[in-house]
Amino acid sequence: MTLQELKQLFTYLENDKGKFVTRNHVMFKLLATTGMRRQELVDLTWGQIDVANQTIRIFGKGRKERLLPLHLMVIPLLKAYMNQREAFQLFPKEPVFLNKDKKKLDPRGLHRVILHLI
Repeated sequence: MTLQELKQLFTYLENDKGKFVTRNHVMFKLLATTGMRRQELVDLTWGQIDVANQTIRIFGKGRKERLLPLHLMVIPLLKAYMNQREAFQLFPKEPVFLNKDKKKLDPRGLHRVILHLI
């Protein structure tokens, strides 16, 4: 995506009133600011996120581990998203991003979210 397209997407997300607006906002800002892959995003668990140190531990292809910085614009969104979750949904092994059925979002579900936004 170009910078202009990203700005348009973020503006849309900031003005959206949908049920999953905070989740979508966090997902797309994480993708844009960290460079993580689609599969890494949907596999993300709460135990991989360290808000205090502003990092995310990613397990990529071949289970290679990398430490990515959390951009300052993502942290308040992530905290707001955490506040919307039930306590049991924040356990370290729980997936960060859930679908409408409160199950782990899969790559196909992420693709549907993207199609809905464009």
